[in-house]
Amino acid sequence: MAALGFVFLTLPCLAVISFTCFAACRAQKHKIFKVLAHTFLALGLACALVPVGVVVWISSL
Repeated sequence: MAALGFVFLTLPCLAVISFTCFAACRAQKHKIFKVLAHTFLALGLACALVPVGVVVWISSL
């Protein structure tokens, strides 16, 4: 039950936080913030797509 809570509650919250950090870092001028922005984007996409993959996987059983 805790694993489902992690997948369906924690990961979407982390995705929102990562997308917010992505937008904040993207607005900065330094090159390191551009690298951080892409890192946050990749992390946010991974956190957002894992629950979708779990739903698809469960529905195919």
